[in-house]
Amino acid sequence: MPGLLNIYIDGASLGNPGPAGIGLVLRPEGDPIQEIAEAIGRATGHQANYRALLRALHLARDLGHTQVHIHSDNPLMVRQMRGEFRVRDPLLRPLFREAMRLARELDLRFSEVTREANRQAHQLAQGAARDQAPDDLPRREPPGQPEEGRREAVQRSAGGVVYKKEGSTLKVCLIAKRGGLVWALPKGRVNPGETSEEAAVREILEETGHLAAIGERIDQIDYDFYWKENRTLYHKVVLFYLMPLVQEAAGPRDDEADAVGWFTLGEAWRKLSYLNEKKVLHQAQRILQTARA
Repeated sequence: MPGLLNIYIDGASLGNPGPAGIGLVLRPEGDPIQEIAEAIGRATGHQANYRALLRALHLARDLGHTQVHIHSDNPLMVRQMRGEFRVRDPLLRPLFREAMRLARELDLRFSEVTREANRQAHQLAQGAARDQAPDDLPRREPPGQPEEGRREAVQRSAGGVVYKKEGSTLKVCLIAKRGGLVWALPKGRVNPGETSEEAAVREILEETGHLAAIGERIDQIDYDFYWKENRTLYHKVVLFYLMPLVQEAAGPRDDEADAVGWFTLGEAWRKLSYLNEKKVLHQAQRILQTARA
């Protein structure tokens, strides 16, 4: 039976609420350390911390661990889980109840640690939240009333689930960022005068070097973020398409991605760092399986 599993967790929100992410560092006894960074869409900081806790508890259960030690630098969540404080936020109560349900299945301990001790998980969560905004430059929306002169705008990106067949096996293409810490679907901004379909084909060629065609539209991801430099509140929309490979290594790729790889659907789902992109991949899998039936 697996031994004690130490998990360091953190959640981050750029805007509170805003683009949010979670970070986990798993330290099982006698096994290699595992890092997880996932974007969770729009959330507050407290919601992100509870989402990180739920992810940790589900992972512990799936990995067969019964003895689990959670380390967090969020004192409110730790004390709520210990029963010392009540959960007054109605948006947190469903997350709290689910965490308590999972906790009853485990021999669970909580430790309140410093931000320095939790730096690794914090950086993972911050990176996952930041990766949802353009150019990795999100800014926290100022509290209180909107500042004078603030503008609002829509920003569009497009990308795809690029796939090919190797024998009877379907494989999809992912890109790595931040030295291989984050794996994602290829995507990028729609330029002026471009359609979303044209942008998806161009971005995939630039980021992966592969030429792919537009199939059917799969899904979209949207969220809001504030960019302080130009005082603009953006509504970000990312469209994803199912895209069969036309030509592998059709041209040179830019330096947006640190690595490019092909993975089976199961491998890709496990490797993707962001929950919203896992949902896009799941939808693509359903379309592909229906087409093959």
